[in-house]
Order: sequence, then C-alpha cells, then structure tokens
Amino acid sequence: MTRPPSQPGTVVVVGGAGVAGECVVHALLARGATVVVPSRSPEKLAGLVAVTRPEHTARLRTVVGDIGDEAGARRVRDEVVQRVGPPRAVVASLGGWWEGEELIDVPLSTWVRILHDNLTSHFLAARTFLPVLDPDRAPVYVMLAGIAAGLPVAESAPISITGAAQRMMIQTLAVAAVGKRVRLHEVAIMTPVVTRHWDEGPPDPGCLSGEDVGEYVADVVSPDFAHPHDLLLEIPTAITAT
Repeated sequence: MTRPPSQPGTVVVVGGAGVAGECVVHALLARGATVVVPSRSPEKLAGLVAVTRPEHTARLRTVVGDIGDEAGARRVRDEVVQRVGPPRAVVASLGGWWEGEELIDVPLSTWVRILHDNLTSHFLAARTFLPVLDPDRAPVYVMLAGIAAGLPVAESAPISITGAAQRMMIQTLAVAAVGKRVRLHEVAIMTPVVTRHWDEGPPDPGCLSGEDVGEYVADVVSPDFAHPHDLLLEIPTAITAT
C-alpha cells in the first residue's frame, strides 16, 4: 500500500485515548502531525502518553474535558484553539460495542446511554469542532464507524440503530454548507481491531490490526488522500483496493 508523504498540521482526535483512537494518534504522530487528544479521564490520557514513542511526545497534546457534555465540549474547543490554533482536521472515534437483549427488552436506561455515547457524542463533536477548522489548510473531518451501521444485529440493536443514524449524520453534513468547505468522510471499520488491548484469544486471520486502522485513517486525513470525494469509506475493502 502506497503511503502519502508526511503532512504537518494539527489534528484533534476525539476519543484518541480509546482502543481505535490510540492507533490513529500514533499513526498521525509518526507522520509529523501535532495531535491533540481530549478526554474526561486523566488516567486514560496518562496511559496514552506512556505508550507513545518518546520522539513523538512533544507533538502530543492532551486536554482534560468532557466532549459528551455541551459546556465541556466548548471548554475543550476553546482550550485547543488557545493552545495550538485552529486545527486542520478532526477524527472522531467515539462510542463502543454493546451486546445484550433484543430491542424490545432493552431497558430505557441502556438505550439512553448508548444513544448518548454512540450518537449524541458525535453530534456534539461535529457541532463543536467543524466551525473552528482552519479554512486555509484543506480542513478534514472524519467519523469512525463500525460494521453494525449496515448490519442489523438482534442482540446489538441500539448499536446498529445509532450506527445507521451516524451515517445519515455525515451525509446530511455533506449536503449542508459545511460540506462545501470541509472534506468529510466516514470510515467504517468492518472487522474487529487487534491491538495491545486484545484479550479474546487468537484473532481471526481476517481481522484488521490497530496499525492497519491507524495508517488508513492517517491516509484519509492527509491532503494527498487519493479519494477525497468518497464520503463513505470501508476498511479492509479500501485497503485491498488501494
């Protein structure tokens, strides 16, 4: 797979202290970007710094704050802009997997939590950061997604539903005014991701590695991305086709 040249600039990775987000952070740092990672957990941020290569830590900036809260998201945005200026790109790696009851048996409290974590958090991140992306630096906004957006899973219905709604979110942004000034993408990760956190036994040979995910998302963020007009992207399909 041909990699574009390293690109400078500042990229905010919302959810960068999570499993997939961490891989994106490391790939962007390796390409010379300054990467800002907000999280409400100082412990997770410290853990991210601890596993970052020493030669990259000077370009890793962490911000303690809650993107899932409206006021918290504004505070994070203001701190980011004050510290590093308007970012060139944002990668939103938010939400997580859930398995449990079939939809008609899901408790309302579970539904509300998943709706917030997997959909409202994306809305808040987009509403907060899209207006402050640097218009002079080929701005990019990327949402990470999973296979469930197009695959109904009976015991994971809230994940499938919020995933489908997230896909419509990026599509409605693309036809709005913001879609004319910011390059938008959804990257759907179509397999489990094997990272240092993997504890489920030998992975299937078809699984993506964390490095695969990080490198592909860094490609998408690059100004030299080969498919800038493709709103919806899937990996490993896109990796195989590149």
